[in-house]
Amino acid sequence: MYVKVRIRGIFATALTKLALDWGFSIVQPTGKIVERFDLPVDNSPPDVTVIDHESKSGVVVLGKCGAVEAFVERLREAVDPVVVKADLGVHDVFVGKVVGEGRVEGPGGIVLRVPPRFAPTVGSVGVFTVVRPPLGPVEGVAVPDIIVEGDYVELSTSPGVRFSRHIPEGERVRLRLLAETRLGWLGGLGVRFKSSARFAEDEAVVREVEALYRELVELAKGGEAGAVLRRGRCLALALFDKAAKERLDEVRRSVVPTARGHHALRAQGFGKCLDLLDYLGVEAYERAAEFLARGAVEIWHIKPWGEVVKMRGEAVGVFGDWLVVKRPLRPGGVLDGIGVKIERGFYALTCVPRRGNYVVHTYYTPEGRAVGTYINVNSEPEWGRRIIYIDLLVDVAYVGGEAKVLDLEEYRRYEDVFPARLRPPSGVLPPPVACGERGIIEAPPQSASS
Repeated sequence: MYVKVRIRGIFATALTKLALDWGFSIVQPTGKIVERFDLPVDNSPPDVTVIDHESKSGVVVLGKCGAVEAFVERLREAVDPVVVKADLGVHDVFVGKVVGEGRVEGPGGIVLRVPPRFAPTVGSVGVFTVVRPPLGPVEGVAVPDIIVEGDYVELSTSPGVRFSRHIPEGERVRLRLLAETRLGWLGGLGVRFKSSARFAEDEAVVREVEALYRELVELAKGGEAGAVLRRGRCLALALFDKAAKERLDEVRRSVVPTARGHHALRAQGFGKCLDLLDYLGVEAYERAAEFLARGAVEIWHIKPWGEVVKMRGEAVGVFGDWLVVKRPLRPGGVLDGIGVKIERGFYALTCVPRRGNYVVHTYYTPEGRAVGTYINVNSEPEWGRRIIYIDLLVDVAYVGGEAKVLDLEEYRRYEDVFPARLRPPSGVLPPPVACGERGIIEAPPQSASS
C-alpha cells in the first residue's frame, strides 16, 4: 500500500527510516530529515500524520483509516509497542440521540460527552461530530456541529476563520484574503485552514471548499439515530516502553550517530547536550539516569490508553538495584486496595527497580508505621528526573495478612493492546515485599485473593 507520511517529534529520524524501508513516502519533511535522508521535498498532503504523545514515550498516529492501519501494523512488527486504537474517528459525523444531560449516544451505542455550552435537549436527535474520540475508558467528546475535513481545510457550521498553529503569519494573511475574497459566499459557515493549506494553490483550496460545502449540505439532512454519515480520520496510539525505545535507538543508529538510551533520555527532556553524547558515542545512559534521579522527581505512570498520572516525590537514594522515592500523601482519601483512610502526615515510600516489571509502594503513618503495600505491575521503569513506565493494569495489595489481586477485569478487557512480551504470566504474582527507607524489605509469603 502506497502511504504518504508526515512525521514530527523526537522519534522522527527512526520512524522515517522505518517508513522508507516499508516503501512509504515522506511528505512535508523537516530540513533536518531532508538532509539526513537526502530526500526530495514533497509538500503534498499526508495520508497519515505521526506526532509525539505528551509523555514523549510514544506517538499519536492520525489519518486515513487504511494508512493508519498500515503504519501501525508495520510498527508492531518492527518495534513491538503497546497499541490502542480509537473506536471512533476524529470528525466522524453521526446522528445521535441525547440520552442525558451533556451526553449523546453515538454509533455502536457509545456515549460521548457534549460540552456544557451546547446544552442539547434530552431526547432530541440531531447531527453531531466527534471532536475527541474515546480511547480506552477515557470518554470521548462530540459537538452538535457538522465538521467536514479535506486535505487543506475543515468546513463547519460554527462561523469564523481559523488556522492551524503550524501556519506562519505570512501564509495566514494570504489565506485570510482568500477566505474574504473567494469564500465570502459561505455566509455563516466556518473554515479552518489545515497546515497543508500553506503549500496549496488558491484554486485547489477553493475547489476543495466547494466540494466540502456540497457534502455539508447533504449531511445536514440527517438520518437514523446511530448512523455514521461521514467517516473522519482514524486515531491510534503507540506507546514505547524501555525495550521498544532501545529498538528505535538501533534504527536511528543506522542513520546517524546515536548513544545508547537516546530516546529514553529525550523523554527526560534532554536536548542539545544529547546531540553531543550522540556525536561522541558516549555510553552514559545508566549513569545519566541515576544522576538525574536525585532530589525532586516525578513518577510518570502511563496508562496504555495514554493517560499520564504524575506523582511528585523526593529521591531518598539508590540502594542496590532500587531507587527509593518518598512521597507525601494528600489527606482525605482512602488508599487504593488497602482500604485505610489517609490522615494528615501519611506518606509513601516507592521502590523503583533498575531491572524488573513492578514498582512497590508502601504506605506509612506520620510515626513511620507501615499500613500496607501496593505493588504495581508495569513495564521496566526508566530512571531519571522523570521515572517513566507503562502500567500493565494488574496490581497486588498486601495488607491484613493476605495478598489481594486487583484490576484483573480491566486487564482482561485491554489485554490485546499489549505485546505478548509485556503480558504478565497468568497466576504469577510479584513477591510479597515492602519498600523501606533503605530499599526493598522482604516479607513473609501471604495467601492470595482476587
